[in-house]
Amino acid sequence: MQKLIVFDVDGVLLDTDVGGFKLLAAAIGKAEEMRKQHEEYKKRMHAGPWGLEQLAEIFKGIKEADLIKHAEKIVEKHLRPEAKEVINKLRSKGYLIVAYSSNPSWIMNMLKKELQLDDVCGNVVEVKNGIVTGKLSVKMDRYGKEQHILQFMQRHKLTKQDVFIIGDSVTDLPMAQHGTFYAFNTSDEAVTSKAKKSIQPPLTNLLKLF
Repeated sequence: MQKLIVFDVDGVLLDTDVGGFKLLAAAIGKAEEMRKQHEEYKKRMHAGPWGLEQLAEIFKGIKEADLIKHAEKIVEKHLRPEAKEVINKLRSKGYLIVAYSSNPSWIMNMLKKELQLDDVCGNVVEVKNGIVTGKLSVKMDRYGKEQHILQFMQRHKLTKQDVFIIGDSVTDLPMAQHGTFYAFNTSDEAVTSKAKKSIQPPLTNLLKLF
């Protein structure tokens, strides 16, 4: 029977406290607009999803090709150095490996390529004629991630006992109810209270569990 490991991205696979949208905004000179959005999000995040549409608007008028280049550099800079080793060892044991996040799809696609992941999901920002419109064509909030994990489980005939989720945020908790949840690199009590166990970096510490 196959088993699945689901990774969150920011703070887990990527060694950063700053989300992918924010890193991209800084790369195109829009850090201040992003900072204001992030401050509002921090106030609201425990209450539920907020702000993805507002984040997408910040990129209106930017060439997608430029964002793809920036996404590649972000993954190159922030990917935990032990991530490839950990994922290769887990894969050699027969695990399916996916990464589900609210990061923009440009970053998620780079991660999928770099780590040879079985599946990814993220927010897809609309692009027309190579230019970002500022709208979302696929919204991937915490509940979108939950639906994605359920769909993957159905396709592969996986049960709750076959699934392990590695996350660090309240936005991972809807997914967490569909498997065994491990909190990684977090001090948020709302997260650690839901976890079977809390794990600290490096990522290789996960290999003691699987």
